[in-house]
Amino acid sequence: MAKKKILFVGVHPRSGTGNGNMMSAVLAQTDRNTYDVASFCAGNVDPLDIVFDPLPYTLIGASSEADYWGHARLVSLLQRLTLDIVCFVGIDIWQYQQAWNSIIDLQNRRGFKIVYIFPFDVQSIRMDWVKWMNDCDVPCVYSEYGQRMLADHVPQLRYFRPPLFNADQFRRFSDPEKIKIRKACFPTVPADHVIFGFVGVNQVRKSPERLLKAFMEAKERNPKITLYLHTDVESGVHNIRQLAMDFGAKSGDLITKKPGAYPVEKMVDIYNAIDCLVNCTMQEGLSWTPLEAMLCGTPCILSDTTAQTEIGIGVSEMVPCNDLAFVPMATGGGLSQIEARACRVGDIRNALLKVANSPELRKDLAEKGMERAKEWAAGVHTVNDVLKAATAIPKASKIKKVLFAQHSAAGDVLMTTQCFKGIKERHKNMPLVYMTQPQYQDVVAGNPYIDEIIDWDERKLKEYQIVYNPHGEHILPGGWNNLDVTLHSMYPYFCKVEADEIAIECMAPDVSIMEKMPAGENIGDGYIAVHTTGGSKMYRSYPHMDMVIKGLDLPVVQIGGKTDIRCKSDIDLCGKLTFRESAWVMKYAKAAVVIDSFLSHLAGAVGTHAVVLYGPAPARVVGPRAQHGAKIINLQPDMLAVCKTMSHCWGTNPQCQSPCIHTISPQKVRKALEELL
Repeated sequence: MAKKKILFVGVHPRSGTGNGNMMSAVLAQTDRNTYDVASFCAGNVDPLDIVFDPLPYTLIGASSEADYWGHARLVSLLQRLTLDIVCFVGIDIWQYQQAWNSIIDLQNRRGFKIVYIFPFDVQSIRMDWVKWMNDCDVPCVYSEYGQRMLADHVPQLRYFRPPLFNADQFRRFSDPEKIKIRKACFPTVPADHVIFGFVGVNQVRKSPERLLKAFMEAKERNPKITLYLHTDVESGVHNIRQLAMDFGAKSGDLITKKPGAYPVEKMVDIYNAIDCLVNCTMQEGLSWTPLEAMLCGTPCILSDTTAQTEIGIGVSEMVPCNDLAFVPMATGGGLSQIEARACRVGDIRNALLKVANSPELRKDLAEKGMERAKEWAAGVHTVNDVLKAATAIPKASKIKKVLFAQHSAAGDVLMTTQCFKGIKERHKNMPLVYMTQPQYQDVVAGNPYIDEIIDWDERKLKEYQIVYNPHGEHILPGGWNNLDVTLHSMYPYFCKVEADEIAIECMAPDVSIMEKMPAGENIGDGYIAVHTTGGSKMYRSYPHMDMVIKGLDLPVVQIGGKTDIRCKSDIDLCGKLTFRESAWVMKYAKAAVVIDSFLSHLAGAVGTHAVVLYGPAPARVVGPRAQHGAKIINLQPDMLAVCKTMSHCWGTNPQCQSPCIHTISPQKVRKALEELL
């Protein structure tokens, strides 16, 4: 039987980092009789890495300084290689987020399975991350904490306890050995000092600045303590040298890592030379350094947080981790600050003093920790079981229907209706299924080309034989808002069909509302429809509508959402109409004044003359398509008057104090309306 081809993706297996060591350990586990293996790793691959010590697998580097993780190169490889499995190891689920849609598209076309072995170290569930997890055929989280948190959201989730790299080398030294290695590693530290060690990256999540502050406070009460920092002092998030001076550190209080590589045997020396490891991190997906220290018989002070709890509870000095903090992480909308929890400086200080002042406690924690670490290491899982599970997944038979996917919002759903006729003509005798969020389904209800409407579920994108997802695949991830192309014309373009009419079924409102409506059966009779708020109250609310409608000869009917800013209309229907009922009211209006939104596209679709008011988005892109003889007058703001950036911000400028839509004078709006009337 031919071997299965696997591409592992992660950190360089010889980088010496925690994730790199995990990759190395997983690769060592992989059954070479069953699998052909290659490893795609972040950064460049130095040929000298393997000159005298050849690897039993192919090593591929991302090879781009501008793209450390190699998003573009990975997609290129997946396009060219014939693979059975792509296995991501040890990296956050969001690490390849910017290339994820392309990776999933290739998976659907080329048929490889995706295994993802990832950490979960946050205190809340993020649905954008859950989406990426559910895209995987075999999602594996490497903590019991992560399994508990995600079990209800990721049905196929597995708990995978990864192997500890070179676990057999971590051992407890005898007392004479400890004395000898302590003198070698820390020759300037007095024998009666307690040495605390921090082993980790200089980053926000690890909180070395809180440890520094806590240590200096503890030092005032117990001068016989020293802190060893095994981290990058010269680079990283924090200026550790300056922080130490600011906190009052003097020569000899702190010892920092010497330059150079630290192989496993050297780290074993470090763990045996210190008296206690401190890891008061904000959150952990898996704490390698405490496990390594415990195997060396070194007691630990750990933050009581996320996956670190399952390693340290009952065998380490646990520090409460309840202080509000934020950490930078990737989300579906780009880099953001995710709410987290951190240890208080006072609690870390108290833990340091408690451990420093009690040799008996250190001995007790050392014994308990070593037993816990041995139990943990004895229960690791093998990656071969995960790979076998992936290859055993049968190729799913696709549903023999056409799926049109449009996540949101009402205006975009309405614009997609012009694509249906062409799609049905192309795929004769195949049912057309429309997938969107429940609140927007009324827009396409009753459409003669739609056979079924279903709730939004991105997993469904994999299940249908034919999928149209122009917004998700092209418009949303692209720079559509920078073009001189109307948004409504993009939908038929990306679906490769001739544009039909934008259409919506007009449904008369219920009797109680009808009784309030002015008489009239044809367009041009009865009333003026107005609308004040286009989704964003900050950027697309027009506060001068009362001046626009004052003294009109015809009654004014206000339509829109229930939270819209109200004007002095004759009839207020805000929040009282469905989308199709709004279409009926709009169709029988003599004219309308609307904000850039669903209702502007609705006016164009049903043939009602309209004045459209714009905020931070230009009419050249988001303007409506006029049908059935509708006349559209677009009024755009005077951004020069109030906007320092003098550009279309699309409602993303948090410093905006004077929304540009306010600069459209009510007199100008009234004049435009009178032209239409």
